[in-house]
Amino acid sequence: MARPTDNRRRLAVAVALVAVAPAGCGNRTKDPALSRPDDGKVPEVPTPAADGPRLGAIANATPVLERPARGAPQIGYLHAGARVPRAEKPYSTDGCPGGWYPIRPRGFVCLDDGATNDLGHPTLAAMSLAPRLDQPLPYTYARIRQETPLYERDPSRDDGVREVGKLPGRSALAVVGSWSAADAQGRPQRLALMTNGQFVRAADLEPLTAPTFAGVELGAAAALPIAFVVKRGVRAWSVEKGEADKREPLDYHATLKLTGKYREVDGLRYWALDDGRFARHRDVTVVRERNVWPDFATGARRWVDVSVVTGTLVLYEGRKPVFVTLCSVGRDKLGDPATTASTALGALEVVGKHVTAVGADAKKMGDPYAAYDAPYALELGNGQLLHGAYWHARFGIENGPGNIQVSPSDAARLFAWVGAEVPEGWHGVSGIPGGADGVIVLVRK
Repeated sequence: MARPTDNRRRLAVAVALVAVAPAGCGNRTKDPALSRPDDGKVPEVPTPAADGPRLGAIANATPVLERPARGAPQIGYLHAGARVPRAEKPYSTDGCPGGWYPIRPRGFVCLDDGATNDLGHPTLAAMSLAPRLDQPLPYTYARIRQETPLYERDPSRDDGVREVGKLPGRSALAVVGSWSAADAQGRPQRLALMTNGQFVRAADLEPLTAPTFAGVELGAAAALPIAFVVKRGVRAWSVEKGEADKREPLDYHATLKLTGKYREVDGLRYWALDDGRFARHRDVTVVRERNVWPDFATGARRWVDVSVVTGTLVLYEGRKPVFVTLCSVGRDKLGDPATTASTALGALEVVGKHVTAVGADAKKMGDPYAAYDAPYALELGNGQLLHGAYWHARFGIENGPGNIQVSPSDAARLFAWVGAEVPEGWHGVSGIPGGADGVIVLVRK
């Protein structure tokens, strides 16, 4: 059994490597036998066997390229701790002395760009907690009680950390491990390990209760129109003989199935529910059937309809609605996205998928606090994200810097529905093909 000191040293080395992606190892000897100049074509190589040797990721984002060449298109990436099947030998060493390895099911990884063939590498041990892709949240998340120091491993001390910044109170993050180390003043600290290899004090964390709101599957059991309660203090109503009377309270984020019929009382509209009650129009958000269609809504093509004004999101397959839910758009709604916290309008293709938003600026995601590892993020053609938000439950109300935010369970639902599978062990894919088969997110008023 390894001694505790050995374990701490392995973790210290590991997080040092995770926090900063390796820049390459230029001191390796290039193998002349593996010199294969890039001709711009994707080499035809056998797909590595699922039970074959594995390559491990030791950087926050280890790129997977389309072909074994610097400057080749990136088709995805691995996250620290991931292990994926690889070929027995590298395809070439041109531009990568450590070797370009074909990985499963496609693509090439340069061993010098945050990867290793040593499965005993300390980073792989420290970051061994894989995301749980069958859950609404892929990691365990926590919230910071109050402003707290942000630490990274101090390379000058085996069991020490140094402060590199502050995280404001209410910030949210994923926790994937723990460590005990001394800060710059020599004080012992019990630390929580983040997915990027940085640390916060464990004592400053509290469990985070993620929102449980979920949208509605449309089909035999439910159809548009659907209403959602997005205010507190809303009640159901009885409407009889031109009189409207208050009934019992309706829960925040309750889903109401409408008959499509309504009555007017004193100039106010009341929607009939399928159980005989009524909901006052101004108290709820109503999603109705469409009667005007975009040009791309043909056949079974998948597309997402987002309304900035109502804070709603509907999944369509051609002209068939299959799912409806609430979303949060930028807090300034219809302002200029270049200068305000607003969501840009337009028909945008989904160009990337990320298990968590590794490359996003965490200090802008939560706004005004940091939010790390937003789950199940869809990257749109203009750079905006459509992602899960585990740190608030304001769905149906504007919130945040401009991304489209949905509940964690809804984000997982969209992530799977969009297609463009993220291969086992990968953390994200990019360069998703568009055209007639590409998924479009229509963001409109």
